[in-house]
Amino acid sequence: MFRLLLALLFVSNLATGQRVDTISIASKVFNEERKIKIALPDEYYDKPDNRYMVAYLFDAQSEDFFNFYTATVRYLSAQGYIQPLIVVGIASTNRQYEFTPAPQTAAGVKYFQKSGGAPLLAQHLGSEVMPLIAKKYRTIPYNIGLGHSLGGTFVTFCMLNDPKLFNAAISISPNYQFDNLQLVHKFDSLATKEKMDHKFFYLAHGNGDNYEDNFKIGAGKIDSLLVQKNIPGLRWEYKNMDNHSHGTTPMEGFFKGLVALDSQLNLPYETMMSFFKDTQAVFIEQVKAYYKPVTAWAGIALPLADQVNTMAYNCFYSNQKAAAIALLKWGTTLHPDNINLYDSMGEIMQDGGDKTGAEAAYKKGLEVLAKQKERYDTKRYQSLQEGFKNRLKGLSTGSSGH
Repeated sequence: MFRLLLALLFVSNLATGQRVDTISIASKVFNEERKIKIALPDEYYDKPDNRYMVAYLFDAQSEDFFNFYTATVRYLSAQGYIQPLIVVGIASTNRQYEFTPAPQTAAGVKYFQKSGGAPLLAQHLGSEVMPLIAKKYRTIPYNIGLGHSLGGTFVTFCMLNDPKLFNAAISISPNYQFDNLQLVHKFDSLATKEKMDHKFFYLAHGNGDNYEDNFKIGAGKIDSLLVQKNIPGLRWEYKNMDNHSHGTTPMEGFFKGLVALDSQLNLPYETMMSFFKDTQAVFIEQVKAYYKPVTAWAGIALPLADQVNTMAYNCFYSNQKAAAIALLKWGTTLHPDNINLYDSMGEIMQDGGDKTGAEAAYKKGLEVLAKQKERYDTKRYQSLQEGFKNRLKGLSTGSSGH
């Protein structure tokens, strides 16, 4: 009888300097020990008031595969193309079995030596992995499935059979040919508003090698069904990539899929700039109006704190200080425990000559920081506390304190 035993091994990824935790789970579902790898954002321990969406990357039994895509996520978030993510690597011992549904035809039975384990992997995720991640890490209840080839087959299977697992699915070069296009037929019957509402689906394939030329047939059929069904509440993109190798399609597909998802969740810079030019409406009200339906669709409070901060500094550097302050004030109502928002508000107010407002913002930041003391190690807490105090001193001496 297996118990859920967790053996935490804190591993430093020397190639990237990234913090990666390895956790062993004694799985009741598989009746064996399963390992998962968790790559945390670089800022995770410096910003303990931030929470993060979680991306589940399949085929993480390959260290090179896992390291490449976690580094890709780090780069995209550092450059501001996506929000920082927690990446959970799911390692499979028999991917043909774990990523496929039970075959329903004679051809499907012959396709692989063993298949049909997808329901077990989905159960393992829902009952053992995801609850553990939500309990141990600071997460936002928004999960992204990242699958290539048979991994893409699996995340599509989950959309249809266990839609609560993933809010977004990014399926690159999926194998829909398995079992005489079983998932294509199931997509036709099971892809309903009830299952697909509030979801994002990114589907892509390449061209030019045997795998891609074969797999694009099923992907094209899914695209046709998406167009035909026009499922309310489902946002999706289909891409025919100029990529000629099955082994490299995830390199292009995953990063484009994540960027496409981020564009669904966040206000584009160009749109924000257009709000400035609209003299018939108040800027902050336009931003709120933009995010209201996006929040309702995504099911999480948007924008996230880091996005509020990014938008505010974009306004600030565009000489729109009043708009920046309005954004930060709104952001503190959405994320009242985020000390960085108070710090940014104080800095921008101070730069604009509003010492009274800056003082109030810095004091509020100190107050919130004190309530979060247990989240920080002593050195980090003292550093942040000293930073706010220096900013307050700078108000009286005329220096910025930064």
